Order: sequence, then C-alpha cells, then structure tokens
Amino acid sequence: MFRTVKYPILVLLALAVSFPASGAREGKPSRFLDSFTFGIEGSYISTVSAYRHYDYISSYGYRVDREYIETGYHINGEFIVHIGLNVSYKMNLSLHTGYSGISKYRQIHPLTLRATYCFGKEQTEGKWLAFAEAGPGFFRGTDDIAISGIWKLGAGYRIPLSRYTNLDFLISVRNVMTRTGAFETVSNSSIYIPEENLRRNDTLFFALAFGIGITF
Repeated sequence: MFRTVKYPILVLLALAVSFPASGAREGKPSRFLDSFTFGIEGSYISTVSAYRHYDYISSYGYRVDREYIETGYHINGEFIVHIGLNVSYKMNLSLHTGYSGISKYRQIHPLTLRATYCFGKEQTEGKWLAFAEAGPGFFRGTDDIAISGIWKLGAGYRIPLSRYTNLDFLISVRNVMTRTGAFETVSNSSIYIPEENLRRNDTLFFALAFGIGITF
C-alpha cells in the first residue's frame, strides 16, 4: 500500500519542478485555458473509523440487526485525473475520476463533481481555496458492479507555477458509503452471509486525505 501512495505523489512532484516558478513566465493568453482546466492529483488517505449496519437472516433462520462503530487506522492511496470549467473568476466546477482505496481490501473508481472556490484577487499570487465534492464510486461486487457514495469537504493552498499551471496542496475529510462482505460468527468460525439473506449491508468509512495536485 505504501507504493500506491508513494509513486503518484513522486510523479506529481517531478512535474511540479519541471515548470517555472511563479512569475517567471507569464505565457500568452489563451481563451480555451481561461475557460477549461485539467489536472492530476495524488492523495494519502488515512482511514480512522467505520460505521457498520447489518440486517440479515442467520444460518439458524433468525433475524440479526447489528449496528456498531469500528475504530482503527489504515493507509490508502488515491490517484485522480480531472477536467473542469471556470464558471467565474473564483469558482471552478470539475469532474474527477481515477482510483481510490477506502479500506484494507476495497478499492473504488470514483466519478465525482467538485466545486472549488479560490480566495484572493491576483492570478499570479498564491491563494487559499476551499472545495466540496460528491458523487458515486464503482467497484466490482460478488456478482455485479456495485455503487458507493462519496463525499469530501476540504481546503488547500494554491501556488501558481506559470500563467495556466498551479500546484495545489490539499487536506480534506472524506466519507464513503458502500457495501462490504458480511459475516456471522458460528462456533468461533466466520461464515459469509449470502446476498439473498441480507436485508441491509451498509458501511460508512471516515477518513482524512492529504493531497498534492497540478492543475493546468
């Protein structure tokens, strides 16, 4: 898992140092790049807890409704590409997709919409930003493609590298609502609960994300 987190961030850092420093090159204005944005982003994801709610028919035929909070620390990685539209001087809407780890044995492919608001007036100066993000995530379940729900709320600092290139440092809180494998304990053994016996199978993962990205 360390490699998953390490290599995307190293690639982003290599791209960042290949661009000139802020104010070193203004470049020619582009109407297309004034309207549209593109970028890549890598994040270190630290999952800290999970809320689980199972409602199922046990192997003995009775109903079990179990609800609990599970704590623990687990490292995941995330690598995202995005395309966006500048709806105003300070507001950008962007579509994000890629790869994201949410737990020890679960990865999803998100397709989320992010709204980013930048503070400050000067394009060539560093500025703070805030963002909110939501959308579905897709992963292959036992029999079909399952859908998760993803929510993010975060902030960061943007450093201009050239007229249309920015380096972003980001921190966010992430929640992912998904389904996981459900098990019951029978005679000190864990038995998988088949889908037809499940009435409810919800898991909500809580995590902190620390990311670095380049936006063009």
